[in-house]
Amino acid sequence: MPNEQTKAFRDIFLSHRSIDKDVVREIAGPIEAEEYKGRQLLTWLDEAEIRPGQSIVGMVNEGLENSRFFGMVMTPDYFASESGWTDAEWHAALHNDPDNRKAKIIPLLVQDCPYIPFLIRHLRAIDLRGDNFNHGLKELLAVIREEPLPRPTTHRGQLITTGGRIDRSTLIAERAVPLADPDVATERLYCNMLPIERLPPYIYTAAISPHLMKTKKDGKLALPSKAAIKEEIRLSQEELGVEPKQRFMPAFRLFEDRIISFHDLEAPDGPLEPVIDENDVETLKTTDLLQDEDLRNIVVSLMNMALSRHLGRAGLVVDDTKQGRFFFPSKNDETHTITWIPLRKKSSRTVAKPMMKDERVLFWRHQGAYVQVIQLVNKFYVKISPTWVISHDGLHASGGPDIGKKVIKWTGPERNMQVLYHVRFWTSVLRSGKNGPISVRAGDQTIEIATVPALIQQSYGIADDQKDLMKFLDEEAPLIGPAGGKLR
Repeated sequence: MPNEQTKAFRDIFLSHRSIDKDVVREIAGPIEAEEYKGRQLLTWLDEAEIRPGQSIVGMVNEGLENSRFFGMVMTPDYFASESGWTDAEWHAALHNDPDNRKAKIIPLLVQDCPYIPFLIRHLRAIDLRGDNFNHGLKELLAVIREEPLPRPTTHRGQLITTGGRIDRSTLIAERAVPLADPDVATERLYCNMLPIERLPPYIYTAAISPHLMKTKKDGKLALPSKAAIKEEIRLSQEELGVEPKQRFMPAFRLFEDRIISFHDLEAPDGPLEPVIDENDVETLKTTDLLQDEDLRNIVVSLMNMALSRHLGRAGLVVDDTKQGRFFFPSKNDETHTITWIPLRKKSSRTVAKPMMKDERVLFWRHQGAYVQVIQLVNKFYVKISPTWVISHDGLHASGGPDIGKKVIKWTGPERNMQVLYHVRFWTSVLRSGKNGPISVRAGDQTIEIATVPALIQQSYGIADDQKDLMKFLDEEAPLIGPAGGKLR
């Protein structure tokens, strides 16, 4: 323990990088303006302690040994010291009390720190960032002076200070939560987007076949419509004797006078061969097309087409009334229930069910989702927005304002666990029951999609309030799973 009678005695050693000297002075000044036990509080700050010619190592060592508290002024630079001085200081403080049971090590968070060492990550920090500086400084002074921390509580909508006096200038709503500073705690916030890990590497483009061109009165050639091109593909498959169940419409887009697709247009007997000019085919890298805004939109459109066909093959109805919406149909006019695995345990979920009253079907309620490829900054994601779909026959979606009100009523009460549950469920649907990443056929290539939702990780939140939502999914799935039974 430091001896208050020694000349080198200090109340707090402020460990910091030289680049953060200005903010350290802002911390040290108000501390030394306060008193404790009839004397002035003192800080150990290198520029005020080490005189020219003195041993830096010796003076720092003396400051560490004779200070009541050790304050780590944490910034991204603090844990990236090339000289190693800050590392040596906090290592020494931690070695003296590895679990900080005496609570003498005080992390002082003055900037967002993307990285905090594992051994000190569990320590609650005092937040001195931005607008929290004054509040954090009061908290630091309370610790140094061994005073109780400010603990405001609400009572009858008013704020009561630590002295028990009602502060009538601060009225709070009856059930409001008082303003609280975030703790240094790793928080993971999942969202409803699945990262696309691999795009189809190539895009194929070809001129439209000359036989589909029509000559205008002025002698110029008129490009065919997309509908006319699709009809040509259908007729070609019919003439080739392709069985009706084997016929399909390949995904393609028109750009100026060319067809663009993920299908290899150089391959013989390809699905787009009847409508392209085989003498004018070009293979491009997908990454090159993404540099141009118009062409990037075409690439995203082609990926959404591939996604739509993938969900159609999985047995979902592609809803033509709402772009990007898919839902489960009834199963032979009966309730449709499927089995899936939220994390490790199997669970069942009713995805289409008749809503009954007096033994009469009022309508069908279907699990549905808006599923689409989007771009954020320079990455692509599959965005999943769970919803409900109403039908009167179990197959064809109904619309109208009354339907919208029902859907809002059902989705409104849902919270984080339910949303994560829905996203994991639709991830399982996209995987088609297989292991590994989601693989979506895109022409002759594939789109590889991650099965874990994108997340944001931040270094502050509410201490001891973190839950492993993924782990809880298995336990909660049986409770969330049923598609409702009672009318509301």
